[in-house]
Amino acid sequence: MGSGASVIIAMPLFLYLSLMALLCLKVGTKTSWKVGWLMAAGSVFMPLALFVAFLIP
Repeated sequence: MGSGASVIIAMPLFLYLSLMALLCLKVGTKTSWKVGWLMAAGSVFMPLALFVAFLIP
């Protein structure tokens, strides 16, 4: 049994990633797929990379 810290960390991260993926999909359908991918790179992958870097000792 763990301490539940993984749930406390994983749930907001999953919520953020799902909402940002929907936003990038909406932007991509309104403009072009290149703008959608550009927005996804900045708003989804960068915070995810920072979170993973924070976990590495």
